[in-house]
Amino acid sequence: MINGNQSYGAGVVFVLLATLGWSLSGIFVRLLPGLDGWQIICWRGYWMSIALLVYLVAIYGRETVATFRAIPVAAILISASFFAVTSAIYVTSLTLVSTATISVIGASSPLFTGLFSPWITGEKPGVAAWLAALLALVGVGIIAWDGLEGGKLIGILVSLCFPLGFAGNTLALRRYRNVDMVPAICVGGFLTFFAAGFIGFFAGHSGGGFDVSLPTMGLLAIMGLLQLAIPLVFFVKGSKSVPAVTLALIVMLDAVINPLWPWFFVGEIPQGAAYIGGAIVIGAVVISVFGGRWMARGDIH
Repeated sequence: MINGNQSYGAGVVFVLLATLGWSLSGIFVRLLPGLDGWQIICWRGYWMSIALLVYLVAIYGRETVATFRAIPVAAILISASFFAVTSAIYVTSLTLVSTATISVIGASSPLFTGLFSPWITGEKPGVAAWLAALLALVGVGIIAWDGLEGGKLIGILVSLCFPLGFAGNTLALRRYRNVDMVPAICVGGFLTFFAAGFIGFFAGHSGGGFDVSLPTMGLLAIMGLLQLAIPLVFFVKGSKSVPAVTLALIVMLDAVINPLWPWFFVGEIPQGAAYIGGAIVIGAVVISVFGGRWMARGDIH
């Protein structure tokens, strides 16, 4: 169900809500200490897709199958593949470099998005967008500075594929914004389920990534719904009226929000760098969301 008259402001709110949901990942991972990345991604992807199917049936009813068919085959393949591959790359990167290093490398996603958007979406980022992207990269770098590591070239090269993959999926959603891309994400979740499940065999599990206990399965189902399915619906909605670079930049707020949850619930106080870097990231997002309009007003006067 596409609202062609959605405002820019509504789109920004949707992306902010998506980012808020994605920031819950750290809390859920803390509640699943006995699982590795492949097991979490396997079943998180599965339950995400189940939740999205329920959502699609509730919205479209008998037209659900037609909604899948309305999406160009290329769009489904591109979006689903980017989602599955990016999930796999993230887990692989965690085995090669620190989470902090991945966070900083991942913060380059708006730069890649801006670089390719003129050819893929026809959007040409302005000066404000490029400035915001660079500021976001600096801000995340400050937040993660203590955990950064060097000398792991292969890990860094693999990790670079993560922001490229996220940028690719963001651009795909933006390019095909005239159709509902939630079905494509749904396909991507099932693809992730099978891919992570089988890769789990190589990680040393006798049952592969599929091997989780029943009580744990319930928590993974909640994670798939709250941390993936609902945020992705919001993100797809936001992509209807928000330019690609701004989409990617707002998501960088995850680096600011994520450390707040452990602070609220388990008393882990963020380090001073988190405040400085967080302020810079927030400033970058503000510039991205409002900068173009501010500059346009300046030109008028």
